[in-house]
Parts: sequence; structure tokens; C-alpha cells
Amino acid sequence: MSFKWLNKQGVESDSGFIVQFTGRFTCEYTENGRVLEIEVEDGEKAGRPCINIKHDAFAKWGKLRAFHEATEQEQERLMNNFKAAMAFQGLEVEVF
Repeated sequence: MSFKWLNKQGVESDSGFIVQFTGRFTCEYTENGRVLEIEVEDGEKAGRPCINIKHDAFAKWGKLRAFHEATEQEQERLMNNFKAAMAFQGLEVEVF
């Protein structure tokens, strides 16, 4: 999987998903026209910057549309995609 920078706050994968920081505590994951808003917190791990997110961050799609519950397999795929996008940006992901 490879990525390209969209701007200073977002990247797009060759798989078609986009991860874009939208505020100090929010990030959007966009895929196939669906948007999932993720609560994020800056952190530090082993002296390097990281992003902290909740373990269920990928459980439900979008606030603007009716919620769609994600299966456990879909949540795992989305989390792995998110982690890959963050790694491209030099950030590790801590899940709590």
C-alpha cells in the first residue's frame, strides 16, 4: 500500500481511502463515499509522537448519516488502514 500527501493534514492511499486531520481532536477516515469521524489525542511513545484512539473508533460510520455498524473484520481492516496512513506520516497509533 502506498500513500500520497493531499495537504499538510491528509493522505490518500492507492487503495482509495483518505485520512484527514480536521481539528485538534478529530480526524476523518473516508472510503467509498462514506465518512467516519475519529476522536484523536496527541501523545508520545518512546520519545516519538503518536496518536491515541479508542479501541471502538471504527465501530460506526458517519454522524451525518444513519449509523452503520461495522463488523469486527471491517473494524480491523479500517484500523489497519488507519495505522498504515499514520505510519506514512511518521506517527504511531496507540489504542486504548
